[in-house]
Amino acid sequence: MSTLARAADSASLGDRGLRRLAALLAIVAVLEALAILALGARGDPDFPLLSNLNFISTGFLGTIVTFAVIGAFIARRRPRTRVAWVMVLIGIGMGTAILTAAYGSIFIGPGGVNQAPLAFERLRLSVLFFVPTFGLGTTALMLLYPTDAFPGPRWRIVLVLAVLGAVLWDLVAVFRPGKFDHNSLVIPNPLGAPAAMQPLFELLVAASSLLTTVGLAAAGVSLLVRYRQSDSVVRAQLRWFGLIAAVVVIAFALAAIAQPNSEAFFGLAVTAVACLPIAIGVAITRCRLYDIDLIINRALVYGSLTAILAGVFTAGVGLGQRLFVAFTGASSDAAIVLATLVIATLYAPLRKRLEAIIDKRFKYETRRFGSYGDKVKSVLAVISPPRAAESLAREAVSELGSVGAAVLDERGAVVASGGDWPVAADAPTTTITFADAGPLRAIVVGPARSGRAYAADDLAALEEVARLTAEAVRLG
Repeated sequence: MSTLARAADSASLGDRGLRRLAALLAIVAVLEALAILALGARGDPDFPLLSNLNFISTGFLGTIVTFAVIGAFIARRRPRTRVAWVMVLIGIGMGTAILTAAYGSIFIGPGGVNQAPLAFERLRLSVLFFVPTFGLGTTALMLLYPTDAFPGPRWRIVLVLAVLGAVLWDLVAVFRPGKFDHNSLVIPNPLGAPAAMQPLFELLVAASSLLTTVGLAAAGVSLLVRYRQSDSVVRAQLRWFGLIAAVVVIAFALAAIAQPNSEAFFGLAVTAVACLPIAIGVAITRCRLYDIDLIINRALVYGSLTAILAGVFTAGVGLGQRLFVAFTGASSDAAIVLATLVIATLYAPLRKRLEAIIDKRFKYETRRFGSYGDKVKSVLAVISPPRAAESLAREAVSELGSVGAAVLDERGAVVASGGDWPVAADAPTTTITFADAGPLRAIVVGPARSGRAYAADDLAALEEVARLTAEAVRLG
């Protein structure tokens, strides 16, 4: 077997493992959500989930399921897509945070005594997940969506800020001096630093909030930058996502500013975050993002069907139990049987109705030879001089953060351009000649939008990919 064949087999095995891992994590996230609902059904006053449904609690539960499931669907088709794994990790992280918080809240007795194994330890663990999941996860998602790459090399700094904010938050959560305060539980922090360090930890809390807020705001700006630099397809993919992301950024910023009276803003932010996978689903079905439009269409159908039937079942069991108690003085399993019969009756007509609604609004690709046609188009994008030149100019603008770029032929005429071209007459330009023969000879890049000079490594990378493009065109 050749080296290339062995590498291909190894990559295939790796992709298969990633697909299985994504599916497993999605199942775990759904089980976490079900466990949270089961704990909430206990009616414990320290975790009154079902009796106190609001923006925050429904947003948290929605985040767990929608992120993990839709992320896993994307990973099944594109197992090395970073956007998919960020989504799966957001769902898992939020599920772990809420489940450990629920377990600890319910099974910790007065004075911090564990009434179940590791209850206090799990409650402490839950604090470590909230900010990293929401702050860091949402920032990473906005920086990578939809191209699965940063808008430019310098945007990695924004992710670093978000990581620092999450790390500072976790340090404060673990080592903050004083009492550990959760609902009615007030006990000394067993890992707390000396009381004299309290001002330092207050400063760290402020720094964490600032870094997280700045990271989210900058990630929101990155969507605007990407929108300006991208073609019509990427812009279409960004519109719905950008609208929801703007709500997330603004709501989180207001929540950070309005402390301690920030519950309403935080609830809006959490609910908006839970809607981000829906925006991605719209982009997939309408703009064929990640080429899994049929899968996501079916996921929207059966996901909404499951949510509706689960709500009907929960409400039916609760109502039935109350009626049995009112008339007989005792609960009965007959309520569960009756609710199950109702679900079985509703399943088929409700599924058909949802399919009609979703197929009408979120159509997937149904034309014949669609997959083969896409392959032909991708080949033409490399070997056809006009298409290859257009792709090269567009990539140069995106990767370098340039105002505009143009690819020239052997006569010096513009074959294709990207961004705002031509640039102003007095604007500095950089010309790279990458071929001695053939229909594509050179690329001219306008100034960077940041106003800074291009790094030598970035120009060298552009020259290399331009040379490969010219070679592909000549071979074609």
